[in-house]
Amino acid sequence: MKFPRLNPYYQASLILVAAAVILVAVAILTDRRDLTSAALVISALVCLITGIFLTLLSSSEPLDSRYMSLLPVQGCINLCSVCADLGISGNACMLPAGKDGRTKTMQFIPVANYEGSPVQGDSFVTGQDTAGLVTVPNGEPLFREIREREHLVIPHGLADTLLVVKELGEGVLEIADHVTAEADGPVITVKMEGYRLIGGCRAVTTESPRCCVTNPCPVCSLFACLLAEGTGNVVQVERCIPEVGVPVVIAVYTLLP
Repeated sequence: MKFPRLNPYYQASLILVAAAVILVAVAILTDRRDLTSAALVISALVCLITGIFLTLLSSSEPLDSRYMSLLPVQGCINLCSVCADLGISGNACMLPAGKDGRTKTMQFIPVANYEGSPVQGDSFVTGQDTAGLVTVPNGEPLFREIREREHLVIPHGLADTLLVVKELGEGVLEIADHVTAEADGPVITVKMEGYRLIGGCRAVTTESPRCCVTNPCPVCSLFACLLAEGTGNVVQVERCIPEVGVPVVIAVYTLLP
């Protein structure tokens, strides 16, 4: 029979309550009725109160990040497989809201390289200048939820947008211990150290490293959407690969003119 695993805080509270019971039992059994007995009773009371506070203030056991990281994996791989079958091999580009009359940021996966031509169409785009597939970015539901729940205001300008990327990664989502976002001309590098969803990244890259740039996962897609809206530029995903042996992911984007 497999017993459920208790929250560490609940385990600590149980230990403190048990310690309180043992201290009181020792005081009663020895029946010294002196300062030592009083100290035992006071210690038991402290253990009991601390245990109660740990029980009341502790939250439930968080979801296992190893399992959580695998949730979007197959969806990303499936769309990449469809794109490969259709001969679509370009890097994903985030089209900011307002471009080509769109009301929200969309993802465009071109057949080859995207040169900035107008993208007309809801799903399949075909034309002399450009062709490809238009989809809702994987990070759109997360992006929308953060904007509504956290009242996120999209800044105007690259410098402020990079600060928001760092704040989202470390503070709001808490997906990494340390996030850095730096710009070198039109190239933006986001480095996530201590990345908690590294298992999903490695599963996708094991299937094909192209998946991360053709159809990026919700987190890398979220950052691309934020950069697109904050700068007003089309953002192209250049690279997103987890480092070997350490939970570090480096995502590289390019701001297209």
